[in-house]
Amino acid sequence: MPNPFTEALSRHLTDTQLAKIRATPIGIAGAGGLGSNVAMALVRSGFVRFEILDKDAVEASNLNRQDYTLTDIGRPKVEALKMRILAVNPDALIVTHQAEWTRANADAFLTGLPILVEAFDQAEIKREFTEWAIGRTRCVVSGNGMAGLTGGDPTTVRQINNLYIVGDGTTSIHDGHPPLAPRVLQCAAKMAEIVLSRALEK
Repeated sequence: MPNPFTEALSRHLTDTQLAKIRATPIGIAGAGGLGSNVAMALVRSGFVRFEILDKDAVEASNLNRQDYTLTDIGRPKVEALKMRILAVNPDALIVTHQAEWTRANADAFLTGLPILVEAFDQAEIKREFTEWAIGRTRCVVSGNGMAGLTGGDPTTVRQINNLYIVGDGTTSIHDGHPPLAPRVLQCAAKMAEIVLSRALEK
């Protein structure tokens, strides 16, 4: 049965572009404000292969900037996000892990993928994951500094070899800046744009 989403998307992308996008699996570490919004931007861009890791369940306090609704409260984020992706494109192939990422179990998840999205909340985990990832994939996209009412440009990009760091680098929720949708979504959209660009390069 024809997929109306894919048929409509093919009006905006060439067959070659769509084939590259569909062939590129994406790993997403963290399914909160950045991860959930990156995932939704990517599925709407034609990506169909995802591996998503997050240990948490959806809470009411997440709804102001994460891509979930009241009906998702209490559900594991990875499962709620999987259902939201499939609601856009039922052809998506999604592997989920409701687990905490640590250095000790790192090699059990998100391995062998060409592009990884780092979207954790905790600074130490962000650093450890990025250090682990940069030697295992051709592209890592990380978000850092997107909270607050105002601040530096949350779409600022710093590239260090195969690592792309998006965000102003200073406005952290851990420094008292509130996590709000406008800046979080800007950062997530820029991260998704980088993923799309790198997928089309190969």
